[in-house]
Formats: sequence, C-alpha cells, structure tokens
Amino acid sequence: MGSVTDVTELPAKYKELEEKVDKIKALHESFLRVSRNYTLPHYDYEPLLSESAYDFATTVSDRVSTLVSSASGTPATRDASQPKDEIPRSLAHAFAKAATANADAVGSEEPLGVALKKFAATEERVGAARLRLDAEATAKFHQPFSTTLNQLILHAMKARRNVQAVRLNYDAARAKLKAARPEREEAARQEMEATEDEFVAVVDDAMGKMTAVVESPEPLKNLADLVAAQLKYFKEAHEALAELSPEIDELQVTNEALLRHPSS
Repeated sequence: MGSVTDVTELPAKYKELEEKVDKIKALHESFLRVSRNYTLPHYDYEPLLSESAYDFATTVSDRVSTLVSSASGTPATRDASQPKDEIPRSLAHAFAKAATANADAVGSEEPLGVALKKFAATEERVGAARLRLDAEATAKFHQPFSTTLNQLILHAMKARRNVQAVRLNYDAARAKLKAARPEREEAARQEMEATEDEFVAVVDDAMGKMTAVVESPEPLKNLADLVAAQLKYFKEAHEALAELSPEIDELQVTNEALLRHPSS
C-alpha cells in the first residue's frame, strides 16, 4: 500500500461539488426536523392527560386520514364507533371546544355566551384552515424534501463513498507497480491501468450525481409552495378573525350597557 503522500488528488471541481452537496444535505436535514411537525397530531396544542389517555392509535389513524383526504380533496369519513370526545386537532380546535362547552353554562342568550359561540365557530374555521395548511405543507414541502434527501442526495453520497473505495484500490495498484519486480511489472501495470479507468469512471459518476443535486430546482420550488400554503392559511385565519372582532366588540359594548343598566 502507498503512503499518505501517494493518495490520488481529486479534481478541484469534485471538491467544490462535495462542499455544495454537504451544505444542501444539511439544509434538507435541518428543515425536515422542523417540517415533520406538520405530520404530527395537535403539534401546537399539548392535550390534557385525560385527553391523551384515550386510544392513541385512533388519533394517529385519524390524523393520517385527514392529511391524505385534505391533500386529495376527498372528505374524510369517521367511524361512528370512534369516541366523540377526541383530542382537539389544533390549538384553534381546542379553543373552539372550550368555548362551545361553556357557552350554555354562562347563558346562551347572554353577551358572553353569544360571544363564546361566535368565537367557537371562528376558531373551527381557523382550525380547519390549519389542517389544510398541514396537508399542503406535508404534501408539497415535507414529503418532497424527504424524497430529495433520501433519493437524489443519498445517491450522490453513495457515489462519493464509492469514489473513496475505488481510490484506495487505485492508490494500492500504483504503489504495487512502483514496487514490482521486472517480471511482475507488466501485470502490475495492467492492474493499475484497470483501476485507473475504474477510478475515472466513478469520479465522473459521482460528479454527475452531485451536479444533479446542486442544479435541482426542487428545494426552491418546495420552499415557494410552503410559503404559498402558509400565506393561504394566515389569510384565511385573518379573514375569519377580522369578521369576528367587530362582533365581539359590539357584544362587549352591549354587555357593559347591561351591567350599567340591569333590567329590573
């Protein structure tokens, strides 16, 4: 085997591609650690112990059905045997549940009771929009990013490892040729030339796969899709709350008037 000084130098372009691919790989891994939250049930709401005690398998199954149906546009169906008192699917749904549960208790005709019912309906709208965001972000960002990492980038990384393995064989063959006795020199030369051809081939293959990663338009396209999905959600949430806000303000004025001038 050759010494460290005998290690074959890789092309400068190869090293440049390696650096770029490593950065793109780190980018995908970093974003996937965050975007995986879109695939989790009630990720923005920590359920009470009593809520989380009910069948977790049912929750996961229901979440998957919701994401798939939302992405496809097909309404999800629920088994009538499933419990109705399920864990809210989002923070907005949790607010809606709490408001609905207490509206009648405080008086459905009272300003606060009316406000709670209106608030619950609005939070349901916001929660539904949030679930649509989750579905779109999963389908158009998380899954494509995962595919790029586990296919395009993975193939490039495997090709790079292959380059390192073949380079070791090539360097060993060169060292063997240098040390070969005259009667073994021709055989050693043929072996070296064969490993050299293989080395050139795997370097070209790895550079092609790394170039495919670097030149892929998918990351930016996926990011644009994520931004579009988030914009749609925040727009829908803003519209729903903008409709509710003046109604709540009006009920607040009515409530204050009733407090100042209670009916006899």
